[in-house]
Amino acid sequence: MASISVVIQFFEDFDFIERVVERLAWVDEIVVNDGPFQFTRALLEPLVGRDLAQPSPRAAGLFALLGRRLGVPIHYHHGVFAGEREKRIHGYGLASGDVVLSVDADELLLLERQAVEHFWASGAVVASFDCVNFTYLNLVGGKAGSPLVARKPFAFKREAITAEHHLDYLWLVGVEQQAVASEDFLPEALCGGAHLTTVRSAYGASIKFGFYNCLYFHLHGERGLEGSFQAARQFFARGTFDAAAQAEVYGRAMADAIGFPNEQLFRRAAAPEVPEAVLQVAQEAAAAYNHGLPRQRLNGRLVPGVPLYALMAAGSGLRVSLAIAGEARLRVQPLVVDGPPLDLGQPAVEQRWTAEALQPHALALGDRATDDERIGDLVELLVWSGEEATAAWAGASLAPPFSLQVVDPAGA
Repeated sequence: MASISVVIQFFEDFDFIERVVERLAWVDEIVVNDGPFQFTRALLEPLVGRDLAQPSPRAAGLFALLGRRLGVPIHYHHGVFAGEREKRIHGYGLASGDVVLSVDADELLLLERQAVEHFWASGAVVASFDCVNFTYLNLVGGKAGSPLVARKPFAFKREAITAEHHLDYLWLVGVEQQAVASEDFLPEALCGGAHLTTVRSAYGASIKFGFYNCLYFHLHGERGLEGSFQAARQFFARGTFDAAAQAEVYGRAMADAIGFPNEQLFRRAAAPEVPEAVLQVAQEAAAAYNHGLPRQRLNGRLVPGVPLYALMAAGSGLRVSLAIAGEARLRVQPLVVDGPPLDLGQPAVEQRWTAEALQPHALALGDRATDDERIGDLVELLVWSGEEATAAWAGASLAPPFSLQVVDPAGA
């Protein structure tokens, strides 16, 4: 029998990690490779609230507890890495098993040892799982033409595939990869799995998409952070803000962060294309994050100059209230199942107005009846305030409150 190692590349991604580990507790060892990339520290350290060069007490404690409870050796390692390539190679190199399974912290696999033994006995050196990329409301997001279920390589025979070479098979962003041979692969998938790719708590979303913002500008000439995340960072640097306030703003600052990325379309996950067992696993894991969506009312905090995205119920209008005065813009984009790809640059409705503090503003959306299955409305709210007002709020360590309320919500 082959010995089996799981390698989890980890950084502050706590939302599903216990479920991920529990589903793989039958392996011979689990290696957790924790730590940030050096170029993300300036943004993420204030959000996390500690020196990221040091191991995470929360993560180290959690994995020690899981190891004892589940009876599986869990080896926790921490470092600061130059980038994805260095971190992935390091983590793979820590594994000792005959077969190494590269599993992310948001992937729930329906894998059994028998399937891995079948792979070990074959002539293949790489194997995949049938991956379903879930977003909120148990929908599957993807580019036009992308499959509902995709083969994702994750299993490697360690003696045949080196730490560096295994990168060529993975789904990675910003890592140079070489072409691989089709004969390396086991023809059939080892299992199915749910990838909860954009489903997160506010804190989880702020970490994930803060990272991707840093990565984007790092890859484009190693520029410093720019755009909305940099504007939020500069605002928070003026005061003393707790992690929850920062996570709330960062976790809504991109359409991606609330699960509906630009240029993607959204489909129902249903049998027979998606196995019932995969759908059930995803539904159970994401239930808490799907609760209350789409929203009829949303109250929270925003930062001037930083967009706020929300999934709201469809209705005849929206009522907006802001605690800070300024020039405001509201964009509304209807979302439907199996509709065209989302185009944030072409909103169905856009309105600008001069907002007065604590004075509600009503936006009529009209009759938008459709035969398509409605997901809701993707709403973007943005307010620009003067430097004096912005500085006063930041200096008081307060992010201005806002309120969004749907008028005559459909089905209410």
